[in-house]
Amino acid sequence: MRKTAYFASAAVMAIAAGLAQPALAQDASTAQEATSLEEIVVTAQRREQGLQEVPIAVTAFSAETLERTSATGLNDIAGKAPGVTLTQFNIGEPQIYIRGVGTTNDSAASDPSIGVSIDEVPIGRAGASSLAFLDLERVEILRGPQGTLYGRNASGGAINVYTKAPAFEQLTQLTARVGSFDEYGVEGFFNTQLSDNSAGRLAFRYNTNDGYAENVPTGRGLQGGSTFGLRGQYLHQFDKVRILLGADYSKDDQDGHARIPVTTSATAPAFVALINSLRAGLDVRQSFSSADNYQNRENWGLTSRIEYEAEAFDFISLTSYRHNDYGWRDNLGGLTFPAFPLFVDDRADETASQFSQEFRLTSNDSSPFQWVAGLFYFNEQIDRSETFITQTALPIAPPSFGGDVTFLQDATNSSYAAFGQATFEFSDIWELTVGARWTHDKREVGQIALNNDTTGAPPPGIPLGPTGGPYAVSAEETFEEPTWRLALAVEPVEDVRFYVSYDRGYKAGAFPSAAQNAAQAATPIRSEILDNYEIGAKTTLWDNRIRFNAAAFMLDYSDLQVNELLGLTLVASNAAAEVSGFEIETALALTYNITVGGSYTSLDAEFTSDATAGALTLPYDGNVLPRSPESQFTLYADGEWDVWGGALATRIDYQWTDDFYFDPSNNPEVLVPSYGLLSAFASWESEGGLKLSVYGKNLTDEEYQVHIIKNVGIGFSVFGAPRSFGVALSQTF
Repeated sequence: MRKTAYFASAAVMAIAAGLAQPALAQDASTAQEATSLEEIVVTAQRREQGLQEVPIAVTAFSAETLERTSATGLNDIAGKAPGVTLTQFNIGEPQIYIRGVGTTNDSAASDPSIGVSIDEVPIGRAGASSLAFLDLERVEILRGPQGTLYGRNASGGAINVYTKAPAFEQLTQLTARVGSFDEYGVEGFFNTQLSDNSAGRLAFRYNTNDGYAENVPTGRGLQGGSTFGLRGQYLHQFDKVRILLGADYSKDDQDGHARIPVTTSATAPAFVALINSLRAGLDVRQSFSSADNYQNRENWGLTSRIEYEAEAFDFISLTSYRHNDYGWRDNLGGLTFPAFPLFVDDRADETASQFSQEFRLTSNDSSPFQWVAGLFYFNEQIDRSETFITQTALPIAPPSFGGDVTFLQDATNSSYAAFGQATFEFSDIWELTVGARWTHDKREVGQIALNNDTTGAPPPGIPLGPTGGPYAVSAEETFEEPTWRLALAVEPVEDVRFYVSYDRGYKAGAFPSAAQNAAQAATPIRSEILDNYEIGAKTTLWDNRIRFNAAAFMLDYSDLQVNELLGLTLVASNAAAEVSGFEIETALALTYNITVGGSYTSLDAEFTSDATAGALTLPYDGNVLPRSPESQFTLYADGEWDVWGGALATRIDYQWTDDFYFDPSNNPEVLVPSYGLLSAFASWESEGGLKLSVYGKNLTDEEYQVHIIKNVGIGFSVFGAPRSFGVALSQTF
C-alpha cells in the first residue's frame, strides 16, 4: 500500500508539471500577469482575519475549492485537512476525530468532542451536523481545543460551516447533474435585491442514486438514496443595524449499509471457512443485508442574527432553534441466518430539539487592543430508542445469547457560559492573546431497559444479559469547568509569523447508553480535560507565491471518555492519554494560473493508563488511540486558463491515510489498512455563465473501510464507494 501511495504521489506531481507546460506557451502579455496566492479570510476568532494572521492551526475550504473537490458533505473534505478522520456508523452517528480526539458515544446524555456549527450556531447532536453541503461560502476546520470561543463540545477542535448570505444583486444559478450508480440531481439558488436595504436568497438541492453496493438476497441497491435540502434567508440593513433571518429544511431517505464480515488472524478457523463459503464469488460491496434496512433523517431550523455597529464595538445577537429526527436499521453482521449462526438486528430512532442564544460584543476599531466577549445559553431535549434483536444458532451458546432488548433515553442537556478573549499588540512585532470561558452544564436523564422477549425465562438476552436486567432510573448531574487560551505571536519579518499557545479544552461528563443495569445507567462518566501545547509558524514567501504553515503540538488528556463494544455490550469508561505530532500545509503558485500544494501529518497518540468503568478495568495502557493514523498526506494541483472563449479550470487531489484502529482495544479485526484516494475535476465556463463540469472520485478504485463493528474475532465492515464519475451542467444569469 505504501508503494501505491508513492506512485500516486509521483503521478500527481507529474500531472502538475504537465499542467504547467501550457503556461510556458502563453502569450507574452499574459506572462506579465501577477503570480500569487489568493488571500484566505477566516473568522476562527469570531472576527474576520487573514488565515496567516490567526495563531491557530486552521484549514479553510472556499466555495471554489469545495466545487473543485466535488465535496457534497464533511466526509468529502475531512481527509483533506491535516489530522482529520471521519467515519460514519450511520446517518445519525458521524464520528469525527481531529488529532486523535473524538468520540463514538451515541448517548442522548453526551456531547461530541468536535464542535460543528452552521453560521456560528452550534449543533448539539452529531446526527444533525452531517448535512449535505448547500450553497456554502466556506468551511473552516480548527485543530486543537477551542473551548474559549466555541465551548464545551470543542475539546478536539471545531468545524465551522458558513452559508452564502443574500447579496444586493440579481443572480440565479441552476445546475443539473448525472453520475455513476444512476445518480441524478438538481440544485441552485435565487438571489434578489428586494429594496435599497433588503435582499433575499433561496437555495435548494435534490439528489438521488441507486447506491454503490448491492443487497444480494433482494438485488436492490445499498449505500444510496435521496437527499433534499432547502434554505431561505432574508437580509435587512439599516444605518447601523443588520438583520439576517434564515430557515432551512432537509430530508434524507437512504438505503441501509452494505456490511460484510472481514476475517483476520484472530478469527476462529471454523468461522473463516464458513464465511468464505457463504461469500464465495462476492466482492466487498455485496452484502446479505436485511430487506428493509434504512437510514432516514429530517432536519429543520430557524435562525435570527442581529448586528448593531456602535462606535467602538459590534453587538451580535444570535438566536436559533433546530429540530432533528432520524432513524435507521442495520444488520450488523451482513450475513444470512442461520447459515451464519449469529444475527444482530440493530435499529434506533432519535428526536432532538435545541435552542441556543448568544450575545456577543466585538471590538471594531483599529487599536492595538482587540477583544471579544459574550454570554451563551444552550438547551436540548432528546428522546432516543434503540432495539437489539439477537438470534444465535451456536450449539454451545446459552439462551441469554439471543434476545430482544430496547433501551430508552429521555434527556435534557443545558449549558450556560460566559467567555472573553483579548489580543494585545504590545510592539510592532509581538502579539499576546488571552482568553477564558466558564461553562456550567447540567444533564437530566431518564433511562429504561426493556426485555421485549416475554416468552423466555430470565435472564434477558444480549446486550442486557446475562449479568444485567430490566430497569427504569432517573439521574442528573452538574458539571462546571473553566477553559482558557494563551498565545504569544511574533512577526520578526513581514509575512513570517511564529506562535506558541496553551489551550485547555473540556467536555462535560456523560451518562452511558445501553447500560446493563440501573447502577451503570445512573452513574456518569467523568468530564474530560485536554491541555494542548503548540508551537507553529505561518509564513508567506516569495512575493506571496509560497504559503508554508506548520504546527507541532502535544496534548495531555485527563479522563478521556472512551467507548467500546465488548462482545455485544457497549462499555463507557475514562482513561488518560497523550498525543504528540506535527502538521505541515503548503501551497505554491507555480505560474499565474497553476497552483500546487499539499499537507502532511505525523501523529503519535496512545493511552497512558488503563480505562476504568466502575469495577471494570480495561487494559488500554500503551494502546494507540482509535482513529489516529500515524501519518496522513495530501497533494493537489489546481489550474485555470482562458480557452475557447471561456475559462477552463482543473484540479487533481490525492489523499493518503496510514493504517489505524477503530477501537481502543487495538484488535486486528478493527485495523483499517492504509489507503489512498485520487480524484479529479475539470470545468469550462463561457462568458455567458454556462458551465460544464466533469469529475471523478476514487479513480484508482481503492477498497477501503469506512466503518467496523467487531465480534467473535471478525470485523463487520462497510466499504467506501468505488470509482465513480459525474457530469454537471449549470447556468448562471
